[in-house]
Amino acid sequence: MAIGKSGRAAWVALASSVSLIPFVALAQEATTETDAPLVQSEIIILGSVTTRDRTESVAPELVYDQSFFQRFEPLSVGDALKRVPGVSFSTDVGEFDDPGFRGLTNGFTQILINGRPIASAGGEDGTTRTVFVDRIPAELIDRIEIIRSPGADIDSQGVAGTINIVLKDGASLPEGGYLRGTGIRFFQNIDDNEGTFRGAGALGYSGRALADRLTYSVNANAQQRFNNKFSVQEVFDPENFLDVGDALGALAIAGADSVVGDGEERTVQSDTRENFDLSFSADLAYATEGGHRFALSGFYIRTERDEREDELVFEDAADNLVEIQAQDTAFDQNNFGVSGEADFRLGGDYIASFRAAVNRFDNEIVTTDFELDAEDIEGPLPTEVGFRQSFSVAAFAPEPDELEVFDIDDLDLQFDASIKGPLTGLASAFGLAGASFKAGYSVRLRDRDSALQVFGFDDGAPEFDDPEPSDLGGVFSLQENRFDGFILFDWQLTERLSLETGARFEVTSTDQFGFADGDPVDAQSNDFDANPSAHLRYRAFDWATLRLSYARTVRRPDFNERIPFEIEDQPDDLDTITGNPDLEFETANGVDAGLEFNLPGGGVIGINGFFRDISNIIQLVSLGPNGEVEDDDGDLIIGDAFTFANVGDAIAYGFEFDLSTPLTFLGLPNTGIFANYSLLRSEVDNAFVDLDQTPINQQPRFVYNVGATHDFKKAGVTLGFSYQQQGIETSTFLDEIQTTDFTANLEAFIEHRISKNIVVRLSGTNLLDARTFQTELNFDGPITAGDLDNFEIEREEAQRRIQLTIRAVF
Repeated sequence: MAIGKSGRAAWVALASSVSLIPFVALAQEATTETDAPLVQSEIIILGSVTTRDRTESVAPELVYDQSFFQRFEPLSVGDALKRVPGVSFSTDVGEFDDPGFRGLTNGFTQILINGRPIASAGGEDGTTRTVFVDRIPAELIDRIEIIRSPGADIDSQGVAGTINIVLKDGASLPEGGYLRGTGIRFFQNIDDNEGTFRGAGALGYSGRALADRLTYSVNANAQQRFNNKFSVQEVFDPENFLDVGDALGALAIAGADSVVGDGEERTVQSDTRENFDLSFSADLAYATEGGHRFALSGFYIRTERDEREDELVFEDAADNLVEIQAQDTAFDQNNFGVSGEADFRLGGDYIASFRAAVNRFDNEIVTTDFELDAEDIEGPLPTEVGFRQSFSVAAFAPEPDELEVFDIDDLDLQFDASIKGPLTGLASAFGLAGASFKAGYSVRLRDRDSALQVFGFDDGAPEFDDPEPSDLGGVFSLQENRFDGFILFDWQLTERLSLETGARFEVTSTDQFGFADGDPVDAQSNDFDANPSAHLRYRAFDWATLRLSYARTVRRPDFNERIPFEIEDQPDDLDTITGNPDLEFETANGVDAGLEFNLPGGGVIGINGFFRDISNIIQLVSLGPNGEVEDDDGDLIIGDAFTFANVGDAIAYGFEFDLSTPLTFLGLPNTGIFANYSLLRSEVDNAFVDLDQTPINQQPRFVYNVGATHDFKKAGVTLGFSYQQQGIETSTFLDEIQTTDFTANLEAFIEHRISKNIVVRLSGTNLLDARTFQTELNFDGPITAGDLDNFEIEREEAQRRIQLTIRAVF
């Protein structure tokens, strides 16, 4: 959904006039004083140096509130997470949807909303546990908590760690309202310069009544997100190069420079992603005079997304066009949740808490593939030079070839009960400074229905009465019921030494239904895990804190790894994959050790090391020939049957550093710096290459982020930047070794505080035109056979984004 022409003109005029305000203010040495603390600063982040929050929790945790993110004006939670220590993204350039803490994705990182799991989209085929955070608007964030090692009162799924996204509520906001308007310009032109301007807006209000015992808030957000990527891919004969690095150096950005020859291929592609997000959140809380509390909250997020891919395919020479292809994909996603809570204050400072919640995610994706052979094109053939001007093949009317319809409904019901309170008598008996406990029970009932169907075309019309087998599966359903109990003790051993011990007991019952060879099949799985944890915190000095933690965590299999349906032509032609309902959970014993220093002026510096010993690693394994044979010009192709199995162990370890502080100790109280660096390593037993020291897939070698802000208080102007980069990552599959290298991302902002109630920000992201370089060593069959087939090299680039934002409170 694009802004109309009149809307574009308004944004351009606004940008032209308002963006001059900071410079005029600087030139005139404005005397507006902003030193005084402002109530509005909790809604509009005004001129002050911000650092990460310190936490009183015994378990290791980093907290970043909205002041850490807002000045860069992120559009989504994914945008915001780029600046959080140790978080990486392994998706397409310009996309920040599936975060990995400590570089570990694919279910090793747990995503929570307000401390609880949520329903999810399930990835491209509805079978994963992925939570895409780019669908959650950043405007809803109150803070983001990075839980390095969980306590017993948190779900045990975060092997790498847990990212908890806490939404705004009336209790955390001052009374009043806020308004935000944003105009966005994308600098890479497509479709004759159409669609390069987008917009976003938000409105919210929070209030209090009855002597502040009643709090409430409501927030609404609408935004357009846009990403256009351009990629060049070349497939080379390995006999023409020394190694894959040599092939990477031969990749040509322009077709005129390409060395593609006989038996090789070049593809140029434009990928445009247009999103419209609409979201609402509201909450109401009431505290009685007796200390009881009742709360009701809810959220709704809707995403409409249109993706368009256009590409030209050349073979044997960079100017020998053989085919044009296109793909249209329409997403319609609805996610909502409602929860109710009640806290009852009992005698002796004991509190009993109860919570019930329902979450639902409905996801419908319709994909249409188009193709047209070059020999069927009438008139002049499209060229790469012309394609780089229009970024589209629509003018050549490629014919529809395949239609894929994917529909998923994920329903999640949650019930929680807990009690907590002091253990004064026990503490006194053992001479402790204090002791307390928390015990609880949690029920989670999950119901997922998924249908993925593929249809061909006849004379341009889809054949809905004749569905084709899908490469990714078909219709399936599952019910996963969780029954968890926990007990947690907090021991205040001395005034400076605290110990938290606990255990979480998780019972998982799963019923799965799918199809194998066209016949319905079902399976049941029952699992029990006891996950202890212990966290030690020692305040050696007022300015230094040491932490040591242990926790046992789990990674549950993706649903397709357990559901006993058969997937055809995967991982290669004639092959089949069948899920294994007898898979065991991957489990990890993890240790974290850290040291944190408080710096003069309110800064903080932290050093941390982590180690994870992971058992029961799940991988694809071959069961031998499946009986499928095909004659390909005299060469027999024999299909194999595959399933998933627990094949071995892995370790993940690393070093983490983070710093955020004003430079008060250098006489620069209005200048702040922040930096974080994570050195990441892992080793896994890999059945694909028969080695035990390959890295876990998609884990970069490092992740770092540095930045600074400076506040010109008299002028009411602040500026800042953030520079992020992650290292090379390597992934190993059955017949492929893939390496991805990422260039850096630079973000910057400049803001002018017009008054105590209004601020204007100009911000930019991807100012260095981020790119990824991906190399693939593709084998003809399993890697262990050593039959190298080709080198596939790809370069992908996204466009810059500039935003002008006005925020006001009332």
